[in-house]
Amino acid sequence: MTQGQQPPVAANRHRIRQGIQRRTRVFFERLRAIRHRLGGVDMGSGCCIQKGVEFLYGWRVRMGDGCIVDGYAQFKCPTSNAPGRRYNIELDDHVFIGRNVIIDSNLGISIGKYTFVAPNCFITDTNHAFADPLTPVKHQGCTYERVTIGQDVWIGAHVVVVAGVTIGDGSIVAANSTVTRDVPPGAVVGGSPARVIKYRPGLEPGDAR
Repeated sequence: MTQGQQPPVAANRHRIRQGIQRRTRVFFERLRAIRHRLGGVDMGSGCCIQKGVEFLYGWRVRMGDGCIVDGYAQFKCPTSNAPGRRYNIELDDHVFIGRNVIIDSNLGISIGKYTFVAPNCFITDTNHAFADPLTPVKHQGCTYERVTIGQDVWIGAHVVVVAGVTIGDGSIVAANSTVTRDVPPGAVVGGSPARVIKYRPGLEPGDAR
């Protein structure tokens, strides 16, 4: 045994302890998923919901298989302004929602397969109306436009996505950006407002994916 190495017995104990901690964490994540499913969230198999996640009017949320929601994320669906649609927020299979993310929907927000939303992002399909300068903004009501986020998208930390935006498949949004317009598939965008910086290799316009 070289200097700095743990004795075999201690190393085995450490591995066993790590394994128990990992299995315990997964057990409670799955248990929370079952609790939210019983509370009305339409949730696929193998989803993991971590501590502190909140669903406001959860029956308006649908998640596909294998979705992971990190701690203290919030799904807010206070009203539904889409006649004939059951869900305000729809996550396809294997979507990851990071810590403290807020998804706020009164109309419709959809997120495609394998998309990764990093911590502290805010995604909304709602804006305040402000056309009348003689009326306080809080008394002018709201407008609603659907948000669509494609498959295999990476949204960096602290990004804001506003109403009416479509983010194309395979695109990347840099941290601290504000997305106010559509993002082409495969684009890397950044800034406030976000603009195209470049395209991912092999995903330039005209390339077949």
